[in-house]
Amino acid sequence: MMFSSQLWIAVGILAWIYFLWSRRRFYLLMLRVKGPAGFPLLGISINYLWNKRNMASRGKIFEKYGPTFLTWLGTVPVLTTCEPNVVQDILLSPHCMDKSQAACNAVTKTAGAGNLALRGSQWVERRKQMNPSFRHNVLISFLPIFNEEAKILLSLLDTFVGQGEREMLPDLLNWSFRVASQTTLGSNVKENPNFINGALIKNFNTVLELTTLSVVLPWIQNRTIATLLGIEKKITKAKFLMDELMRPIIEEKMKNTPNESQESLPSRNTVINRVVEFLKSGELSYDDAKGECGIIVAAGFETTGITVFSTLTFMAMFPEYQEAVFEELKDVFPNGGDFDVSYEDLQKLVYLDRVLKESMRLIPAVPLVPRETSHDVRLSNGIVLPKGLAVSVDIFHTHRNKDAWGPEADKFNPDNFLPENISKIHQYAFIPFSKGKRICIGWLLIRCN
Repeated sequence: MMFSSQLWIAVGILAWIYFLWSRRRFYLLMLRVKGPAGFPLLGISINYLWNKRNMASRGKIFEKYGPTFLTWLGTVPVLTTCEPNVVQDILLSPHCMDKSQAACNAVTKTAGAGNLALRGSQWVERRKQMNPSFRHNVLISFLPIFNEEAKILLSLLDTFVGQGEREMLPDLLNWSFRVASQTTLGSNVKENPNFINGALIKNFNTVLELTTLSVVLPWIQNRTIATLLGIEKKITKAKFLMDELMRPIIEEKMKNTPNESQESLPSRNTVINRVVEFLKSGELSYDDAKGECGIIVAAGFETTGITVFSTLTFMAMFPEYQEAVFEELKDVFPNGGDFDVSYEDLQKLVYLDRVLKESMRLIPAVPLVPRETSHDVRLSNGIVLPKGLAVSVDIFHTHRNKDAWGPEADKFNPDNFLPENISKIHQYAFIPFSKGKRICIGWLLIRCN
């Protein structure tokens, strides 16, 4: 009995030594790239969760260790950078295109296997399938929805006048959820009872929160641990509500045979019509189709709502810029009143475009981009990132990097985006939609404002 116990102890020690040896390149990297190691097995996960909304806490790490540092989330080594040259190396490398495995697993577990969560050749194939849904003509075809929802938002905002202070973000997220749902699933989604009573947006917010939690604490992706913590029950409920929304929409589309002579090309290429087309041909499963739609709604509504909220906040903080935007709007729409905005009108709003970009610079809706090295990646500074390393591009701090944007990088200044000024800025110092081959599939939306 004693011999058996000693044998198991010896096996355990050898297994632990092998585990450490197999990860030796990560530990050697720590000698070249400094950073906070955090607690054993947890790394800085607890600190990250505690301060996930506090960008200043990450800023202090950059101040201490420099614009590129190595840390640990659980047992996962993560290289984090806000250095434009390093960001460029990472986003252009063919060996750093995949999202981190932990991030992909988290998204798949909570929302489904959409484009956002796929890796390698699977991602390449799905991206090709979904790219037509984000072509310019499809986005322009949504202008009637944008116009209708903008009028609804303006009417809502009118009711707040004279009512004192109000937290606006929830209202703007509700509004952007309506827009993202209709442009992804079709305007008839407004008739869904859970859409009307607000249950759906609560469900999508739950999905986003659970996904973030699973990325930061990868060990809760284990079903047993998730069940013990009550997380599995929340995921199951979220998936049920999403299925309750998607199934009747997809089934109705499956029954109908589109009339190509009457249906416009943009209409045929909307997300819901594309996924149904591939579902009919057997190229996508139902879960794939549901996951693709759900992820696009989730990713689209929160980023849009945050961007609008940030822009309105900055204009309230700086009345001089608000006045300049107002004067431009009066020039483009001199008659005021109830009117629809055309694509041609949007192209004339040059100053508003600069304000939006400056807002996205200071408050990017997606502050971090997680990647993982599929092979060794040599950076332009000579450092080699070993295969299997998680990499985090910190967009928030890249956009405020004083070496790129100057000593007033934290100051709101739309003139940063004057042609003569932006031409001097490193092309990877402004990446609100990421960049490279895996640039956000919705990046063309900025071209339509």
